[in-house]
Amino acid sequence: MSAFDYASEGVDCAKDFFGDRDCDLQMADARNLVSYEDDSYDAILEKGTLDAIYLSGANDKELAAKHLKMAVDEMSRVLKKGGVVMSITAACADAVKDAFDNSEHWQVIHDGSFYVTEDGYTSNNIDATILAYEKVSN
Repeated sequence: MSAFDYASEGVDCAKDFFGDRDCDLQMADARNLVSYEDDSYDAILEKGTLDAIYLSGANDKELAAKHLKMAVDEMSRVLKKGGVVMSITAACADAVKDAFDNSEHWQVIHDGSFYVTEDGYTSNNIDATILAYEKVSN
């Protein structure tokens, strides 16, 4: 298992959390994962990173979309064909979805919708959108 954060404080917090467990923790920018090899992961769990990248563009939505595309492209590079990305997004679900949908490398597994039972219960009781994509091409 590998994990990274853009800030050294986040890496330190993760090191405290994981303790002696086997986890490669690094400081890295999701838009440029130079320390990670091509086709080296089977799955990626992303929670809020893509939101933060998009929001860092502030009012410049073109820049925000460009940075989001860079991160999605990096995930495509480090993920093996057939690998899965699960993205948990709250603030920027439409932008994150667009970043994956506008690339030929991804196939939707879960589009953020959820199942509602006849008696009104849902399969998603968190205040976030869960997206899942499979890498289908290099």
